[in-house]
Amino acid sequence: MIRVLLLLFTFLSAVSADSLKIAGTFLSMNYEETAKNGNFLDSEKSDFDDILGLKLEYVKVLGSGYGGSNESSLGLSIDYSRGDSNYDGFLQSTSSTILIPFKSTTENTIIDPKIRWNEINRGKSYDVGVFTSLGYRYWERNLGSQYGYKEEYSWFYGDVGLKALFHDVNWHIGFEVAYQLAYKPQLHAEINGGLDFDLGNTSGYYYEIPLSYDINKNYSLEVSYKVNHWDIDASNVVGGYQEPQSVTNNQKINIGLVIKW
Repeated sequence: MIRVLLLLFTFLSAVSADSLKIAGTFLSMNYEETAKNGNFLDSEKSDFDDILGLKLEYVKVLGSGYGGSNESSLGLSIDYSRGDSNYDGFLQSTSSTILIPFKSTTENTIIDPKIRWNEINRGKSYDVGVFTSLGYRYWERNLGSQYGYKEEYSWFYGDVGLKALFHDVNWHIGFEVAYQLAYKPQLHAEINGGLDFDLGNTSGYYYEIPLSYDINKNYSLEVSYKVNHWDIDASNVVGGYQEPQSVTNNQKINIGLVIKW
């Protein structure tokens, strides 16, 4: 999936995309696992300057719109983040028995490519639109320092949402909100030679607030704040192990440059 989206990303650049966004990203992680009775098991947390990354986004206008919109466009983005989070949890035995409280550092790599179709009605004072996307989420959670193994979470997902952007001369502020649903979410854990889990129902939402300033007709500066939420139900049991239910509430700040042709 990642290779396919990289090829599409290259294709869009080759056919002269109408805009390109290049942004540095700052991720504040907030991930927590709980038992069936709601008791805390472990968490991963970080500040905005702990997990850094890069986001590239192409948009190509393809038509005059459908269903009342006046513009159709195809977008492709790749979001990459890497850094450390603070692990707070427990040491466990090989039979999953909780032993003692434990704190350490986890190395994280998150890759999130996405392809999106937009229908937008552009006006003088504001733009409003709808969109739907297909994405792939990959999170490598390297717990080697405390357990000697790593976990890899991955799933395809779709989203559908609304967005609006309000204009005041060179300034623009807006919002974007979407519901997202995973397809066949999986976890690979490097324990007992490697175990593969089917995660339970996985769904969530995100909202994002962008603020931009037009330097001129070709260049804009943009800052955005995003909250990305996922609810993940417990997995199946494999080799006597089970991945517990979890909640993700990550926050991200993007600071970047938008180039328009």
